[in-house]
Amino acid sequence: MDKKQLWLNLAAYHFDHLVPTHLWDVIAAKFGGQNPFTKAFADKLSRKLDWNCDFALKAIWEYKKFVYLGVISDFSVTPSKIIDQVWHEHLLFSAGYRKFCEEVIEHNFDHNPELVSVSSQTDTFHNQYFETLELYEAEFGSAAPENIWNATKFTGNREQMKKHFKRDHGSSLDSGSETLISLFPSADSSSFEFNGGEFGGAGASSSWDTADCNDSNSSVDSGGSSDSGSSCSSGCGGD
Repeated sequence: MDKKQLWLNLAAYHFDHLVPTHLWDVIAAKFGGQNPFTKAFADKLSRKLDWNCDFALKAIWEYKKFVYLGVISDFSVTPSKIIDQVWHEHLLFSAGYRKFCEEVIEHNFDHNPELVSVSSQTDTFHNQYFETLELYEAEFGSAAPENIWNATKFTGNREQMKKHFKRDHGSSLDSGSETLISLFPSADSSSFEFNGGEFGGAGASSSWDTADCNDSNSSVDSGGSSDSGSSCSSGCGGD
């Protein structure tokens, strides 16, 4: 599968694999509107992690981007704490996650947490995390959103992290390589954002209509400041 098709598959994926078919009508009736299964997953995240629904939906969208990077990268990607929490919740639906890997991304996207914390791994996770952010920037044409991506589980260099999110991100992009954004001639970086354009979170399918997504859990609207790290297909900082 090429990059373009991989992203289109991910953008169109609504987490229907997580819901038994006999409950589809129940979920559709409860959440209604567009993407009821995605909203059901966001509702679960909101209740369990005390996020508001809009933040949960944005975190899910950024998780899709992380999965894309993990499949196309030639190194082990490392997510932020927020992304890792979404990943953990997705993995709990083991049969659904297996189908997601087989049918949507056609790739075994493994989560491999460390069994014992080893200090020598910290630098590895730290470097992979920044490599992941750089790859994100190149593929999607913009910096990763700070409120989703600025906190990690591993103990990294905080000053370097702060500098990364404050710097002029556009200056590091290699516009000559075949990145995802280059495969969609009419797209710009906003096209891949949540609630963005043709290839974006809500723009591809009208409104998310999030009113039913457990709005009572609205105490968290940013990524917080705790530490997290994880890598795909090698090691995973933290749990």
